[in-house]
Amino acid sequence: MSMLDPWLPERWTISQAEMRTPLPKITIGILSYNRIDDLRRTLDCITRSVQYPDYEIIVVDNASDDGSAEMTRTEFPSVKIVAINQNIGTAGRNIFYKEARGKYVFSFDDDSFPATPATIYEVVSFLERRAEVDAVTLYYYQPLTGFVETGEIQRFRSGGSHENGFEGLFYAEGGMCIRTSSFLRISGYDDEFLVYGEGLDLTLQMYKCDMTLLYHPGFATLHMKSFSNRDNQRMVWRQSRNHIWTLAKHFPLYALLVLVGVLILRFGVSIALHPKRLMSYLKGILDGIAGIPAQRRKTRKLTLRQVLGLKRWYLFLYRW
Repeated sequence: MSMLDPWLPERWTISQAEMRTPLPKITIGILSYNRIDDLRRTLDCITRSVQYPDYEIIVVDNASDDGSAEMTRTEFPSVKIVAINQNIGTAGRNIFYKEARGKYVFSFDDDSFPATPATIYEVVSFLERRAEVDAVTLYYYQPLTGFVETGEIQRFRSGGSHENGFEGLFYAEGGMCIRTSSFLRISGYDDEFLVYGEGLDLTLQMYKCDMTLLYHPGFATLHMKSFSNRDNQRMVWRQSRNHIWTLAKHFPLYALLVLVGVLILRFGVSIALHPKRLMSYLKGILDGIAGIPAQRRKTRKLTLRQVLGLKRWYLFLYRW
């Protein structure tokens, strides 16, 4: 029994006999940018503790200038490092899937990693039994603060169970597992978004392809929540902009007008509660609206059936 939550069933370790169980090769992908100490801790944790018979680790470094790539090559020679020459944000995760030799890709950040040595084994075993599942979002926990980041997901889940997971457009980019073949059927992370809110876009892409996404609270990721290179004002701006872009990119016009209007009203309430973020929200709204024409040209739109099938997703989008 894990100490993270009284009902979290994840085991701490697996037996030697289970290690000999034939399971597919998997890829562990880590996206990093200028967090050398966080990256070192994450790699140390994974390479020392993960119990799984066949895996590779790929680190995509977003043009860090703090020596992260050099540290990885020197201290973790078994890890594949892909150092790109510009910061492309979360679109760097696309490289995991292009380079991956594994059947599944586990996506982590440089400050997140599996909660127990058995996590990877348990998730893969689950997915091998559930061939219809394309992606699993893990319970996302901050051990330093006690905050459960997927707590919002738990509020809006429906059906399912703690043992079998809950179906819905759930995501935690720093703690997900996606079938490599499923990811390669979609466009992947949008490089225009850079960071924040990109998960909404990714899950809608998968939804349009009738893929099955689960949130499974029985498998956990620890998020150490590094504050290095985090700017709350910039986060508000990009997140509000990217939310509008996501709606423009995927929804037909009749739904877009309503959804963006309600979203702006939602931002207005946030501004009233956090007046210091006024300029960031305004910049995000204006940049989001200005980018609508370009976003609408990118991809096919959801059908009426699909729009109507997102009732709980709308509650999640406009949550408090």
